[in-house]
Amino acid sequence: MAAACLAAALAASACVSPPREESVVGDYLSGRFAARVNDIDGAAEAFASAHREAPVSEELLRDAFFFQLAAGRVEAAVSLARELIAEPDLDDGLARTVLAADAVKRGAYAEARTLLEEDIDVSYLSAAVAIVDAWALAGLEGPNAARALLSKPAAELSRGFNPLHEALLAEKAGEEAAARAAFQVSVLALGGPVARTAYGAFLERSGDEIAAREFYDLLARDPGPDRIRAQQGVARLDAGRASQAFAGVAPSEGAAIALYSMGAAVHDQYVRQREAASRAGFRVGPVNYNLPLALVQLALHLDPELDDALRFTGWILNNYGEHEKALEVLGRLKRSSPYYEQAIIDRASALTALERDEEAIALLSKAMARNPEALEAGAALGNLLATRERHGEAIDALNAVIARLPDEPDEDAWRYYVTRGASYLALDDWPRAEADLKRAVDIAPEEPTALNYLGYSWAERGLYLDEAFALIEKAVSLRPASGAIIDSLGWAHYQLGNYDDAVGHLEHAASLEPADPTITDHLGDVYWRLGRRSEARFQWRRVLELDPDEAMEAAVAEKLKSGLADPAPAAAKTHTE
Repeated sequence: MAAACLAAALAASACVSPPREESVVGDYLSGRFAARVNDIDGAAEAFASAHREAPVSEELLRDAFFFQLAAGRVEAAVSLARELIAEPDLDDGLARTVLAADAVKRGAYAEARTLLEEDIDVSYLSAAVAIVDAWALAGLEGPNAARALLSKPAAELSRGFNPLHEALLAEKAGEEAAARAAFQVSVLALGGPVARTAYGAFLERSGDEIAAREFYDLLARDPGPDRIRAQQGVARLDAGRASQAFAGVAPSEGAAIALYSMGAAVHDQYVRQREAASRAGFRVGPVNYNLPLALVQLALHLDPELDDALRFTGWILNNYGEHEKALEVLGRLKRSSPYYEQAIIDRASALTALERDEEAIALLSKAMARNPEALEAGAALGNLLATRERHGEAIDALNAVIARLPDEPDEDAWRYYVTRGASYLALDDWPRAEADLKRAVDIAPEEPTALNYLGYSWAERGLYLDEAFALIEKAVSLRPASGAIIDSLGWAHYQLGNYDDAVGHLEHAASLEPADPTITDHLGDVYWRLGRRSEARFQWRRVLELDPDEAMEAAVAEKLKSGLADPAPAAAKTHTE
């Protein structure tokens, strides 16, 4: 319908040289399809081509502008933004934001402020624009003028983001006490990872070693980049070498932080909404991070070295299947970045998706050799080797990780034991596998995956059945929307011959994960055991449509041909046995 309306509009337009309607509609449809499958580059090229053919179309102009921005082609987006603001009511504020950001990058601060004078109705843009405007004013009149602007009621919408920028501006103005107070608020407000890095660096520069160490001790309790931030900070304190991160922030850098923070906040809100919808039983469509990506691409235009934005952009591109571009973006992160280790893992993921497994293995192995404390890289290496059925090598990689854990590791260490235990299971080494799975539960007694793995492994072997089902049922209670865990509960009943108990759980799991071939296969099996042969074959045929691996495909084809053999009598065991 949209394409038909577009074609009609083009045919009715009074152009001196009418556009080639078939070409325009074809490009438009190509752009829509590319956008739907998150092919951002493809959408940008298709809409740009359609706009060149039909420059009178407002819809094509908007789409061409937006996808050029999301694809990181900011100079092209700037040109299209000028076209948008030339026409009344075409711009929702994003085009003016892009033009203002570009003006800040060029040092044209008065031009940037003029562009931002008109109110922007879109809330997420209004909040970012208030801060971009403040940094433009800082470029014109200095940091104190910008601080005064951020304190006005007009900046109320961005109050959660303001403290970080108030802190950066106060330090720039030499107001150390005000900077400290604002930094303390920023780490609790919406300052995000930039605030945590900037506050730690500020404490180091201020000479307050006690406060710096206390802050890093708090950060070290969290896994991932925050722990690395803490480790790096403590190392600098020990060496007497204060960080200069976010010292003397320039207007373009401050504006970049504002746009990155807003993009990350929009992303987080979107994720929360998807999770809430999923918990409520609604089916959620494919992920769509186009708006956060557009904002963060603009941030990188302003500050190409903002590592938070580089990491975030690379993560989105990987999720979109843009693996080559993700490799390029993530490769720009420096070794000093707290995201460097995670970027190596993400690059390995991209290489794996591109079927360049050996490069991925070499990248992770090199990271471990260079820094034996890079435990996440070692865990990623173990995971990758395990998924490639190279379980002996996977165990070796995980041995190196686990050997460096303290006697009382953090709860997130359960992952290493579960992964190694799974490889021991694949090698039919049950004693070592059981020991690892039990250790995982000991470390993280509230972690559903660890509970489920141990409980299912016991149930499958007819061991400790009451304890086994208690563990699986606890995992289900902790993660009731997990189709995989509910499938484990149903499949454990199935393995014991409790088909009437199994079927409800497996049907529930299949409703939560309708595209999972393993769950669908299990549902077909239980239907067969219950004598529901037509339904069983229907589910097995569905498995073949869900891209199963070769082994499952062969097994299901055989089941469609011959059905299931009768179970051995010993398989029928009761729950309390």
